[in-house]
Amino acid sequence: MCKNFVVIKEAAPMDYLVDYVALPKNYGTDAYYARADVKEIRRTVFEALDKLNALIDLKQRIRRRKIIIKPNLVGVYHNSGFRNVDMPQSTDPRVFEAIVDYLTRFSDKITIAESAGGGIGTGSYFKIAGYDKIAKRYNTDLVVLEEQPIDRYMLPKAKVMKEICIPRLLSEVVRGEAYYVSVPKMKTNLYTGVTLGFKNAMGTLPANLRYRNHNYDINKKLVDLLYLFKPDLTVIDGIVGAEGLTPGPVDPVDMRMIVASNNSIEADRITTKMMGFDPEQNELIKEAVSRGFGDPNVEIIGTPKIVKFRPADKSLMSDRFKSNFPNVKMLVGLTKNNPLTIKSIDEVTPQMVREMELACGGGCLPAMAQVFEMYLYTKKPSDTSFALVILYGEGVLIDDKRYYFDSEGKVYDIDTIQALPMKKYAIGECARAMDGKVDSFTGGCCDISACTFGIGKVTGLSVPQMSLSNKGLFSLISSVLTTYRTKRRWVKQGEYVDVPYKQEDFDKIFPIPELTPEQVQMDHIEWPFPKMTRDEIKQNLKAVKLM
Repeated sequence: MCKNFVVIKEAAPMDYLVDYVALPKNYGTDAYYARADVKEIRRTVFEALDKLNALIDLKQRIRRRKIIIKPNLVGVYHNSGFRNVDMPQSTDPRVFEAIVDYLTRFSDKITIAESAGGGIGTGSYFKIAGYDKIAKRYNTDLVVLEEQPIDRYMLPKAKVMKEICIPRLLSEVVRGEAYYVSVPKMKTNLYTGVTLGFKNAMGTLPANLRYRNHNYDINKKLVDLLYLFKPDLTVIDGIVGAEGLTPGPVDPVDMRMIVASNNSIEADRITTKMMGFDPEQNELIKEAVSRGFGDPNVEIIGTPKIVKFRPADKSLMSDRFKSNFPNVKMLVGLTKNNPLTIKSIDEVTPQMVREMELACGGGCLPAMAQVFEMYLYTKKPSDTSFALVILYGEGVLIDDKRYYFDSEGKVYDIDTIQALPMKKYAIGECARAMDGKVDSFTGGCCDISACTFGIGKVTGLSVPQMSLSNKGLFSLISSVLTTYRTKRRWVKQGEYVDVPYKQEDFDKIFPIPELTPEQVQMDHIEWPFPKMTRDEIKQNLKAVKLM
């Protein structure tokens, strides 16, 4: 078993809050490379990778194979209509370019690959952030992963994602034909606390597959992915960190750190600690370690610097949320993944309600928190005084009647809720029984687009990305159309491009065929799709949606 290392390097103090989301027009010129920030970032990245290379011998590990390098472009917030021109949601292109430059010494076959949040708009984000310029300068391929046909695999050891599909390009990583590099942003996250090296792989899944088990099982799902492939190299961009409600709007953190490792779990563990959080309390890291993906004997090279990041608070019952949205009443009746047993409405306490609200950390609650946070970051301040009741969950069943509870533990039955003099919004597949009884309903488990429209319907507010204040709007629309046409071309050739979008399946664990005792012990098994019939091609063409 190879030795694992985490190398930590700190950049010199200076102003890095310039061009940290999108490259400037003079990128590639002598003037650009003469900038103090660019020189210092390149020095820091090169020193970190030089040190790691001396320990693990990248040349011997890569062996001239193709290198697939994935940033985190879940959203590129540059002139997007928010009050801040830039927000550090995505991998800093200055850092990314330095890593690509460094890796060219080990292979002349490099592919930059990504699929943005929701599996749409990646082509646009490549252009806005300047990744197309990096690809041109270093003669690399630039692949929009949502425009690839997919391959299917079984994961016998998985807890929830036993059936998995990935873009065909990444099957080269699975087969050992390509070397996989993950380059995430150092940032907090509504769903998993932090989002770093191995969570970056969420962007390798087809859009509809991301929604499956994107609920209380999200940590298990993400760790399941490690049975199929894991980063060979992780380089965490912590020059400008990001704190707040990622993947919603975030604020910059002056971190000035680069973390490089050949073990993504250990890179994530030490980085989580550097962000001021206890990695032993992070459910995602705990899940990965419990399945043996960590390394207790990892060697840390360098000094971890601790900077306390503002956590991603997903609660709609917190003091912060109540202060920002004083007339929004959150009513919780969630029972899935909820260890509480409530036999009487009189025994419910505020603490029990809070536990109930947070029981499904990877689903609808964070999606709602993102939308409300966007209202706070608009260029023109939104009127957040609107009155709204939110119904979250199916209602707690007590004596054949369903109840919801507010932050004080006060009980509400359906009749009482409907009598409240304000609009009502219900969210989540568990709350489907409320569809038709409220002003707006969003099904599924975490579809942020559907959630945005559902909340907008009852608040009358919109988010900046879908308005003319977003200077990248037309580029985004063009990218979405290109992806739509590309997917249809693949389907016409009999190729699968995604799994079916069925909201009722989002919390389902899909079965796999019965396996032999030998197969049960395998990490993954290739599971080719059956050949499409003409009728199936027609059905799959209908299933390809713009968004």
